[in-house]
Amino acid sequence: MSGPYENVPESDWLSVTDKLLAEHPLKLSDILAISLHAWSSLWSTSIGTGTDAIELRHLPMQATVVGYFFEKLFAKRLSDITNGQWRSGHGGEKDLVCEQNPAQSIEIKASGQLGLKIFGNRSYGQELQAGSTGKKEKSGYYITVNFYGMTMCLIRFGWIDAGDWKPQLAPTGQMAGLEQAVYDSKLIPIKGDYTLAGPAQLLNGVGAKKAEGLRDQGIMTIKQILDLGHGLNDLKTLNAARLFKATYAE
Repeated sequence: MSGPYENVPESDWLSVTDKLLAEHPLKLSDILAISLHAWSSLWSTSIGTGTDAIELRHLPMQATVVGYFFEKLFAKRLSDITNGQWRSGHGGEKDLVCEQNPAQSIEIKASGQLGLKIFGNRSYGQELQAGSTGKKEKSGYYITVNFYGMTMCLIRFGWIDAGDWKPQLAPTGQMAGLEQAVYDSKLIPIKGDYTLAGPAQLLNGVGAKKAEGLRDQGIMTIKQILDLGHGLNDLKTLNAARLFKATYAE
């Protein structure tokens, strides 16, 4: 089945994405509001009862578990505010099912690695290369979420085609990734001040060593760098923080 980007030059992908998002019933502001609500709800959740209860924030959790809980909380909130027009998917369905128009259903992909990339498991690429399809259709609308620890760093909304997933070249590699053109033209960042709570290492030029130096000064987030301004005495890092804000927050 042909996709919306088929035979469209890469230079025109962004206009196709804009059209797809304009036609979708969920708007960026809706997704942001639901995401923030679900993220807050996730970290306010406890397991157990009474004196045996433990808050999730106090438990070491794998990123896949965090992503799963977020997906289910997002689906529940979306279903509630749309009076059941959306629901959580099951089996081979997308994660968020649009009852009125299944073609507008959405897959959620979350990554807890430091950075702003999104990954699928290697089977995405392997199945495509073998010319077969998986149980779940991999082309369509996507909400992607980057988080680190308990901080949600960036939400994007857009479209990913099955062929966009590229498996790691190493035979033992377990992940499939996306090329930069997909991030640039098929996934639209949902801007907001929430992005400024992200760790300083999201900034260009801030590696592990510089981040450690910033932590020694009590500086861990992008917002803290911006709040210090020239008092940081590191113009390169300050400019990187300002560029990040202009790109993802304003």
